[in-house]
Amino acid sequence: MSTSGTTDSSQTPTQAVRSFTDLQVELLDFFDNRPGGGAVAAPQNLIVTHVTNEYLTNLDLSAPPAPRQLEQELLASCYGIIANENLKIPKNDGTYPIPRHLSTWQVARILLRLHHVVRIAPTGANTDREYDMLAMYIGHGPSRGIYTASEDDLRTTARLYNTQLTTADFKEVVAVLREDAPRVHLNSHRDLIAANNGIVNYGTEPLDITLGGKRFHFEPKKVHPFDPAIVFTVKSAIDYVENAPMVRIPHPDPADGDWEVGEWIHDLFYTEGDEEFNQRNAGLAALTWEVLGALVRPHVSWNKTAWFHSEQGNNGKGTLCSLGRNLLGSGAHTSIPIRDFGKEFALEPLIKSSAIIVDENPVGIFVEEAGNYKTVITNDTLQINRKHRVPIAFEFHGFMIQCVNDLPKFKDKSESLYRRQLILPFTKSFTGAEKRYIKDDFLKRREVLEHVLWYVINCAGAVSPGSYYELSEPPATQALLAEYKDTNDPVRAFWTEFRELFVWDLLPFFFLYDLYRVWFTRVSPSGRLVGRQQFITDLFGIVQNDPLWHCNDKAHTIRPGSKMAVSEPLIAEYELKDWYTPGYTGTDPNRLGIPLLKPNYRGLLRTVPLGTAAPAAPVSSDD
Repeated sequence: MSTSGTTDSSQTPTQAVRSFTDLQVELLDFFDNRPGGGAVAAPQNLIVTHVTNEYLTNLDLSAPPAPRQLEQELLASCYGIIANENLKIPKNDGTYPIPRHLSTWQVARILLRLHHVVRIAPTGANTDREYDMLAMYIGHGPSRGIYTASEDDLRTTARLYNTQLTTADFKEVVAVLREDAPRVHLNSHRDLIAANNGIVNYGTEPLDITLGGKRFHFEPKKVHPFDPAIVFTVKSAIDYVENAPMVRIPHPDPADGDWEVGEWIHDLFYTEGDEEFNQRNAGLAALTWEVLGALVRPHVSWNKTAWFHSEQGNNGKGTLCSLGRNLLGSGAHTSIPIRDFGKEFALEPLIKSSAIIVDENPVGIFVEEAGNYKTVITNDTLQINRKHRVPIAFEFHGFMIQCVNDLPKFKDKSESLYRRQLILPFTKSFTGAEKRYIKDDFLKRREVLEHVLWYVINCAGAVSPGSYYELSEPPATQALLAEYKDTNDPVRAFWTEFRELFVWDLLPFFFLYDLYRVWFTRVSPSGRLVGRQQFITDLFGIVQNDPLWHCNDKAHTIRPGSKMAVSEPLIAEYELKDWYTPGYTGTDPNRLGIPLLKPNYRGLLRTVPLGTAAPAAPVSSDD
């Protein structure tokens, strides 16, 4: 039976450790009696590899020797065998040199054996091993329990065993590690959270699971020891404390009473006595708690990014970002503004981050390429180019918060972009009533952060407190997303404005584009007009979910028949002269809008023609 959060000892029997003297005797015996050449000196490579492997295998991993002691013992072991083998070499043939320091291969083997160096590959992706990320487990200190991909950390550890290691030598060490390190994957279990003091099972039931060949048992909402078999590269800087108490802190001005983090978040979206405002913001405080929880649960596939939006300052969104950063710790988050996702080396910080938190994005940005941005949100594999280093294939597991003062525009107008956006409006302003000590002091206090961590794991979740795996979408976020779609996409805005105004039941694409051009020039005279083919492509995608209009094939031609037999008033209103009634020179709008029709058109069809009763809703077989 495995213990909570530890390996099952029945599956990993302890190996007896030989004394150093006994090991030396066994090594001499091996080389003196090795098959096929006991009287002949063994090859030098065999001496180094066999002695090193036997020495490292013999170590008690629960209490390994200090680096200097290990270096001395391993060199002594090699010295003893080499001296013995030199006696077997004829006098005129020379002898093997005595090693004065550990070789690059030996240093690499030590790192593999004692420091759990691994190659981290993207989960479920068939990527080249060359693009794996080399990482080393940290067993002690503030970063205990996680793997580091820092070459500085790896080099510093390697030099513990050979202080004379040169830059070229270290490259050789890395080459050996890349060849011999086991290939592993990052933890992908959505319920395992790396807190500062251990692993927390977010689930509401006990979890029995095999990871890295070891069996683990995790109790719900409890903290368990770290283990090298469970691969994390980032953890929160805050300890998980069961039932961490709510903390009330007196304001500097006694007239303001006490401050409490939950009340503060509630007040960001609530104004006493303003029922309309409070109704409009209903659910936003609960969503904010969910977002904070998403920051510490990076292995849940949220498939969303949160935009904190406000057109005015002093609204609390920057202070909330500070709370999120404090909850994670300085080494666990990065800041990559939206427009930087297309830059060559901008994504390298993701390797050691579990969140992206950005306080400010420039106003009026246009994002030409959104591929990396969308890939990061959905935790898909992307290639990260690193300055002067080998690129790696990487899956970012984490959540992203972007603060925006206006809504960025994307060239990408697809639903796959829009469904990734969760836009939280911050409509209150605290100008003239700022309390900077909340950000500078209260939200940095250990006891506050411990309560926040406990709360988001046990209580956050608008529908299922302590057990949510999707972010809620209150009405305010839905309304702002709909507004954003129109803002980001003039074709969509055009269609939203006109879709219910047409009289015709068949709308030719050429007619719609002519109307769009005139409308767009009026509403956005300095804007960038899309071409006709792009307009048709964009519109075709927009109407796929439209209940009033449909188009199954944009290349299919349709006979107009009675579908365009009446006058279309929009022709006169927007002076679409190419669609005027031939030969008519008057100004009657009802007579202007009857063009000479072609035999066929490509375009949109009204689902239920005007004047026709809508079809009855299908009756369920259960009714």
